[in-house]
Amino acid sequence: MNKVINFFKTTAGMVLIVTLLVGVGVQIATGNFFTAYNISTLTRAASFVIIVGFAQTIVLLTGGIDLSVATIGSVCGMANAIFMVQYGMNPFLSIVLTTLMGVPLGAINGFFITKFKLTPFIVTLATMEIYQGVVYVVTKGMPITGMPDSAGNFADGVIGGVLPNIVIIMIIICVLLTIMLKKTRFGRYIYALGGNRSCAKIVGIPTERVEVLVYCLSGLLSAFAGVMMSCKLESFQATIGESWQMGSITAAVLGGTSMLGGFGSAVGTIIGGLLTGVISTCITLLRVSSYWETIVTGVVVLIAILIDAVKDNEAFREKFHKRFKRNKKSTTGV
Repeated sequence: MNKVINFFKTTAGMVLIVTLLVGVGVQIATGNFFTAYNISTLTRAASFVIIVGFAQTIVLLTGGIDLSVATIGSVCGMANAIFMVQYGMNPFLSIVLTTLMGVPLGAINGFFITKFKLTPFIVTLATMEIYQGVVYVVTKGMPITGMPDSAGNFADGVIGGVLPNIVIIMIIICVLLTIMLKKTRFGRYIYALGGNRSCAKIVGIPTERVEVLVYCLSGLLSAFAGVMMSCKLESFQATIGESWQMGSITAAVLGGTSMLGGFGSAVGTIIGGLLTGVISTCITLLRVSSYWETIVTGVVVLIAILIDAVKDNEAFREKFHKRFKRNKKSTTGV
């Protein structure tokens, strides 16, 4: 019981409560939120962002950031479509090969960050532009169509008419990441690297190797999301995943992952990703202009950053508490 209570005191717990309240509110207003079709559609759409959010989470845990997650997914999704359409490759073999392409693309980030001591923000910003440029050079901005139905059925299939395949895959990835982070030496190294890099080096943790492997894993997860999205659409478009960059950061931070590193979880990222999905769905159900979605998303990101700042910045948190107490005294007249 205490574990449940403590969970709802965390950032992820509070976000889960907000997500449920928003859902209940929209259900009361429209009567269409808690339906099998809507839940299936919502979770299917959110799963892609959450998988990329997993990639962002493990990077944030080291104290870094990966702005190239969306474009890695785009490059690998493009390769998947080319292999299937132009070379007639077996869909499942193509999915495996193009997903693995994300490893070297992520390793490039890790190499420049560790070997040249460059800032992750700058390196991944540069590779983001390079990978996006590669997509437009190869495709000329034109879609690649004609992918086999078996690929679409695999990515967009539904079990029992309710549970999408991609949701099951996302949950499996979450379980594997949780085991890795909590039960393995590599996972402990990731938290140690983000918690205190200097101490991690002193105790003998191979920080550079860990960081490179983290960016490789980030690339792998991002690639898988991009490949699955191209399979779902049975085509490739250069705009695939263009919202994943911000969405992945939002999902991770709303789920309780610290942008300073050392704290966070894959389960929290699912909760953060679901909130962004719920917001998008609610805007549709309430028949609000879709243009408002970007505004609401921006506000959510700002709130997420504020929560992270209050949680991790001791000076800011102390100042906030003092101001709150002063306001409370002035209100009560004490």
